[in-house]
Amino acid sequence: SPGHPSRALYGNLFDVLVARINLSLGQQKGTGRTRNISILDIFGFEHFKTNHFEQFCINYANEKLQGHFNEFNFSLEIQEYQRE
Repeated sequence: SPGHPSRALYGNLFDVLVARINLSLGQQKGTGRTRNISILDIFGFEHFKTNHFEQFCINYANEKLQGHFNEFNFSLEIQEYQRE
């Protein structure tokens, strides 16, 4: 459920970790540019100003599914080439 305590706990922990890492990265000396961490979404459908823990979980699951899909399909291709 949306109000589940563990969801809030992990969501807040994620936000705190990202904020602390970004703060520790700080500004690049002499450039005036700020460094930060980002999470890449291979599908590129979302572009949020701030990503939250739920989006991280969705992206992680999508990446794992894509990896299994690729591994399965490439193994089928290898088997096909071996038969030829």
